[in-house]
Amino acid sequence: MRRIRELEAWSTPGKLLSDSYGKDLAQDLWNLGVPHDVYLGPNAIPDQTDIENLRMAIEEGELAADDFKEFCSTHSLPPSMESADSACKFLEYSLGRRLAWIHLPEGSEPKVIEGLIAMLRARGHIVVDPDTLAVVA
Repeated sequence: MRRIRELEAWSTPGKLLSDSYGKDLAQDLWNLGVPHDVYLGPNAIPDQTDIENLRMAIEEGELAADDFKEFCSTHSLPPSMESADSACKFLEYSLGRRLAWIHLPEGSEPKVIEGLIAMLRARGHIVVDPDTLAVVA
């Protein structure tokens, strides 16, 4: 059995994408020849995890509650830290959003990941190694 190198595609901070953007992007990349089992794009469905992640980010000083309230006002969202939609969108805008998982079989041709990175960069996204949190160049 071949080992799989796990990577993630992320949006960059300062953007708000549609909830279905990850799946739409996956479809576009599959249409360009990226194998279906290599690139899997999730939807962004706000839930309790977003509320908890926002709470922790504010408690740890990574994000500010005042910035959250200002963001909600600017984007016509409920300014409640108990709103999953508001929390999800603020986290995405502040930190970026995981758009997809990349499952790259170990030993794959370098051109596979290089091509995928180039396609994602052309759309303004980055590839991150989740183990090191480093951007893959």
